[in-house]
Parts: sequence; C-alpha cells; structure tokens
Amino acid sequence: MNKARSALGGAVLAGVIGITSVAPAAAAAPAGGRAVTGPTAAVASGKVPMASKADRIKRLGKLTVKGQASLDAWYAGLGQYRKGKNPYKFNWSTDGCSKSPEKIPGGYDFTFPCHRHDFGYRNYKSLVGHSKFRSQHKKRIDDVFLQDMNQVCNARFWADPLTPAGRKKAKAACLKTAKKYYSAVRALG
Repeated sequence: MNKARSALGGAVLAGVIGITSVAPAAAAAPAGGRAVTGPTAAVASGKVPMASKADRIKRLGKLTVKGQASLDAWYAGLGQYRKGKNPYKFNWSTDGCSKSPEKIPGGYDFTFPCHRHDFGYRNYKSLVGHSKFRSQHKKRIDDVFLQDMNQVCNARFWADPLTPAGRKKAKAACLKTAKKYYSAVRALG
C-alpha cells in the first residue's frame, strides 16, 4: 500500500510539474493577436493582483474580531498561507508567546492564540502605523487574544486523563494564566 501511495504521489507530482511548465506559455499567449497588459494580464497569467490597502485593512478586521466566525476565517487564511496562497500579502510570522510558554499544565496549548495575536499586531502596525495601531486596534486584538486563550481553557478533552476535580483545578489555572498573558500584553504589548 505504501508503494502504491508513493507511486501515485510521484505521478501526481509529475503531472503538476508538466502542467505548470506549460501554463506560463499559455498565459503569455496574446489574446486576439495583441499583448495583454495591466490588471487583465495579471489575471491571464495566473497572478492575482495585490489587494488595495483598504481591502487589506477590511480583511484584516474580519480576521481579528471576537467570535467563532472570525477565528474560523483566520484558521482558513493560515491554511491557505501554508499552501503558498497569500492574496492579501499578510505577515504570518510569529514568535509564539514570546518568552512565555505556549504549552501549560493540563494539556492546554496557547500556540494558536499567540500566533493570531502576533498576526494582528504585525499586520496592523505595517498597514496603519504604530500610533494608529495603538489608538484604534491594540485593545481589540488583545481582547480577542484573551477570548482565544479562554476558548483553549474551556476545551473539553475526549479522553481526559484527569479526574473531574483535577480538570477543574487545571482549567482554573489555565484561565488564570490566560489573564496573566492578557495583562502582560495590555501593559507591555
């Protein structure tokens, strides 16, 4: 079975390489005998033109507000970025939870809340500037950070190794840690 998967993967990769080597020639072909230029050329060549600053700020706003829909959209955007697609040219880099641990006792993991928090900070600072970021966006992004961490703390474990009393204690410690991280970014972030 593993050999079949390897062979199939190789065949698919060969097909993708073959298709992509033909695509630039097809995209560069003139339409109706004339060269295609401007925004149409970008679409014809398979390249998506960069979103405007206003569009980027609007999309960033949708990815950095409270609520499950925003979190789901952020995860979808991260997934697309990991596949090599980044139409809004966002900065997806992260330093995790900086110098604080991402993984805390009880099986809780703040990796993604910290990543989303970094995402909001880095992109707003580059798009609107540091002072406008601090006055108009920082508190909201910090509040979303707390929401995301609290969601981690409120997660239910399918095969929980802890007793109900142990889980209750671990959850309380998680919520306390989330509040400390939040207080730190409010004061220092």
